[in-house]
Amino acid sequence: MSEAASSLALAGFLGLVFVAFTLLALEPLAALDAYLNLSMPPRRWVPALQLLDRIGQRAVCLPVLALAVWVCCRRRRSWRPALLAAGSVMTLNLLVLALKVGLGRGQPAPADPSFFVGGMAYPSGHTANIVLVYGLAVFLLGRYAGLRRPTLIALWSAVGGLSVLMVVVSATLSWHWFADLIAGLLVGAMVLELTVAADAAVPGPASEAHSAQGAGASGSWQSSHHGR
Repeated sequence: MSEAASSLALAGFLGLVFVAFTLLALEPLAALDAYLNLSMPPRRWVPALQLLDRIGQRAVCLPVLALAVWVCCRRRRSWRPALLAAGSVMTLNLLVLALKVGLGRGQPAPADPSFFVGGMAYPSGHTANIVLVYGLAVFLLGRYAGLRRPTLIALWSAVGGLSVLMVVVSATLSWHWFADLIAGLLVGAMVLELTVAADAAVPGPASEAHSAQGAGASGSWQSSHHGR
């Protein structure tokens, strides 16, 4: 199976998982969300937690992606990485917005995990940003900047660590229900896989230059990416 087909299949699977998880969140997981709606942490912790929460904000993660895109565009002398990044981020923002508006889940503050009440909690945009934006930066650096496998493994591990940290911080601050955070991870991962599929499916100068380097670098990236 080609990389485009396998990434597209994985994106479809993640989409189905998101739908199934959302159906569970509508009723069976509501009790768990209510149980995990933690009381506010000690006031002395709040400033540090709010600082950590910023890792999922666009004002923080998009400059990181922009730097990675700049490196890749300079390395390949092509705008393709920039176009991929712009299309992927725009797709994520539109999808998350549509889901938030359509599902209308309220914030944890009223302690009511109901959907369709005009809220904007589900899915979490912060956790979606962590997976898509930081993950896309790693993907582009692996594909277009030729990072070696050990470096890619370390960077993918960092993305995983940031995802866990984002879930813990946001849940502790009671800014999202637990299910919101998991749903955001799923949406971010789905859009990331769609981006990988699109990059593999659409030929271009950058992808041709990548292929010309040989299968070694490509195989290293694929092993680290699909091994996560």
